[in-house]
Amino acid sequence: MIRVRFIVLFLLLLPCLMSGQQQELFKLSDTPLRIEITAQSEKETYRIIPCGSAGMILFYKSVEVAADNSTRWYFSFYDRNLQKVWVKSAPIISSLEFKDSAFHEDTLYLYFEADNKNRNKEVNFQILSIILRPGTFVLNNGTTPEPGTMVSFRVVRQTAFIGLTNEGNNSTFLILDLPTGHSNAVSLMGGEPSTLQYTLVDTNTLVFSVLITKFLSKKNTELYLCKYQPDGKKISEARVSNDNSTRDFINVAEANISETESLIAGIYSLSSEGKKSKETESTGVFASPFNTAVQESINFYNFLDMNSIRELLTEQDILSLRKKSMKKSQYEVEYSLDFSLILHEILPWNDHFIIAAEAYNPQYHTESFTDYDFYGRPFTNTYTVFDGYRFTGIILAAVDEHGKLVWDNAMNLRNVISFDLEPKVTLFPSGDELILAYLNEGKIGCRIIREAQVVEKTSYSELELMSANDKLLAEYRSRMVHWYDDYFLCSGYQEIRDISKGGNDKRMVFFCNKVLFDR
Repeated sequence: MIRVRFIVLFLLLLPCLMSGQQQELFKLSDTPLRIEITAQSEKETYRIIPCGSAGMILFYKSVEVAADNSTRWYFSFYDRNLQKVWVKSAPIISSLEFKDSAFHEDTLYLYFEADNKNRNKEVNFQILSIILRPGTFVLNNGTTPEPGTMVSFRVVRQTAFIGLTNEGNNSTFLILDLPTGHSNAVSLMGGEPSTLQYTLVDTNTLVFSVLITKFLSKKNTELYLCKYQPDGKKISEARVSNDNSTRDFINVAEANISETESLIAGIYSLSSEGKKSKETESTGVFASPFNTAVQESINFYNFLDMNSIRELLTEQDILSLRKKSMKKSQYEVEYSLDFSLILHEILPWNDHFIIAAEAYNPQYHTESFTDYDFYGRPFTNTYTVFDGYRFTGIILAAVDEHGKLVWDNAMNLRNVISFDLEPKVTLFPSGDELILAYLNEGKIGCRIIREAQVVEKTSYSELELMSANDKLLAEYRSRMVHWYDDYFLCSGYQEIRDISKGGNDKRMVFFCNKVLFDR
């Protein structure tokens, strides 16, 4: 039996000057390495962003009004021991909200954007650059060429690459030199209806590639891989052919293999033509290698043909899905799942490329109440309440550089419900093993795999609270991310009761724990 655990580290307090001749230099506290900030509800704006071994940034939007219709956002930089290094604020235009971040070398870049209803013609997005040490702030104002929503944000060597798609399905790429403020807008697909799906930037050459879905009609689309020079000049454009009109690409990503080779991979579904339901049913994964913008091949792998799918579905579920598929057409050879998937970034590991996707379903419950009509007669009203998205599991498919499936694996998730459609599972390579971990209800679920083999089944570690007298009542918007080396950050909102005080002594906090993966 292999011992696997996540350890909550403990605070080692820094030297503290005391009155008189006696001085207590160090004190080992029983308090876990954890930050707690009092919150009114789980809807507040606290966030953390790990910045590698340099530390982490915690920030939030205050209610303080600054000049020029701006609101103060506060930023705290913590070192690896969760000791606060500095606290600073920056005025951000009040109509803008935080959307995305990028970390490169020693600088964290935060992207703030207004929705189309609150757009300002002069400034509709801002990028705050934070040089972690000594804590220098640089704020760039920007205007998109037309109303649009950011779907991709990358920063490499002080150049920001911002992908935008507007309501009319026109895609634009904005290249912004942050030191000078000079920008260049590139219209993708010649201004034809399209949606930007994914962006990859070469950190050496600043050549960037984009995956774009082009709309031929309401039911017909094509996927393109386009490469551009940093000045916006197009290098190449290639259609990602699927060799089958009955398949659609629904989630896509790209990974570099070499300077000239790349891998396009993601999730596909059966063609939506003729379907009455608007819900997209996932069918499987695809992988297609490209060499100098030329597609070499494409491979499709149905989820229901993978051995690991039995981790997420029972044999009865699989049989029912196949019967459902056969009812549509007696010639049907593909089977689709009933849930949607969130695609992770492609993970290069041990000469393979891991395509990981998390399955979720919207969850509802029905509530009823009694009302009375004009004559005083009772009647029952029933309505449906959305509870959030239930995440049921993660499936992994590893392919080689030729797009051939090498192995697959999966992990079931336990009672994970969230209003945020963001990945819940963290993938962490450790030698020839891969750790899959997630945080939910105050526990860290962890599984270790070695390719298709499960080395250690899912085990659960309790996340330490600030005091032994604390009892977790509820947890909201929790997440777990890799920080550096074998360390992780767990954060979210928790409702906690101090059982030593009795009564109804509860508090709502935003928390952040540093944990160590230990074998």
